[in-house]
Amino acid sequence: MKIVKFNDSYISDVVKLWNKSAKAEMPYKPFTEASFRDKFINNPHFSYEGTFVGIEDEKVIAFANGIFKKEFLPGETYENTPGYLTFILVDKPYRRNGYGSMMLKSVEDYFIACGKKQVQIIFFNPINLEWYIPGSKNHDHPNAPGVDVDGPGYEFLKKHGYEERSREVSMYLDLSKYELSEKTISKLEELKAKGIYIEYYNEDKHYGFDQFFDNLKNEYWRKDIKDNLARPNPLPVIVANDNGKICGFTGPIDVEKSGRGWFCGIGVDPGYGGDGIGTTLFCMLMKSFKDIGAQFSSLFTGLDNPARKIYERAGFTVVKTWAVMRKEIM
Repeated sequence: MKIVKFNDSYISDVVKLWNKSAKAEMPYKPFTEASFRDKFINNPHFSYEGTFVGIEDEKVIAFANGIFKKEFLPGETYENTPGYLTFILVDKPYRRNGYGSMMLKSVEDYFIACGKKQVQIIFFNPINLEWYIPGSKNHDHPNAPGVDVDGPGYEFLKKHGYEERSREVSMYLDLSKYELSEKTISKLEELKAKGIYIEYYNEDKHYGFDQFFDNLKNEYWRKDIKDNLARPNPLPVIVANDNGKICGFTGPIDVEKSGRGWFCGIGVDPGYGGDGIGTTLFCMLMKSFKDIGAQFSSLFTGLDNPARKIYERAGFTVVKTWAVMRKEIM
């Protein structure tokens, strides 16, 4: 097998290779040439230098992509962010010839040449791969948070020195019959009696987002919410507020083309823990999704994350498990 750097002339063959495997052995959604271009080439962090194809008998039999950030959040720099391994794919008839190892080495060598010291397979990868939710009516989720522990890539990466750092679970809820429980309705009234209201954000009524995100120490959520609120027509955001001061949030609230209810996150100020605010916020989010036409919701969270209990109370079930992995390369 000969390994060459990817260029646009390989798009058609790579898409065919990807779709062949997507139908048969991996949960990821198939591509069209246009959607592949949008997912990879049009991504502002993409580099042709970090993308490779394997060729044998004038046929594309392998594909690999590595990527690293070119734009950074506060606290991030080129030096302290890793390289991200997006995917290694070898056509099934050509496996067990060492070709996957060769493709992986090409990506790792690219990262080393660029001064990266670590490779990660994690949800922070700027390229998000969509996958179908098992047991659903082709409902999909827009991001794979690691390596599918039931797929061949997990053992392959362990063999090549990648260590598992944590596990994430993907969870799913069909919204067709969702209603607020009597317990949630009672909790809303209980919180109101304490001066804590859960309602849609109103800039004339609510304040303190910056202090709130400082307390949470989450710059990703701060950026998502601020970018949304700066739009001419921002998507709604649900906040928990203590007589106007924000102490919890969830949103922004939107419906993707697939029918999936989308939000960036949910969080409660550490000073307000123990009052059931998180669970109530989340149940109100699910009701808001259904009210605007969402058919389902899906998310991922840490295997042992206490927030998982919130999602399970709302009716979510685990549909897939992923390993967050990394390898030191320098």
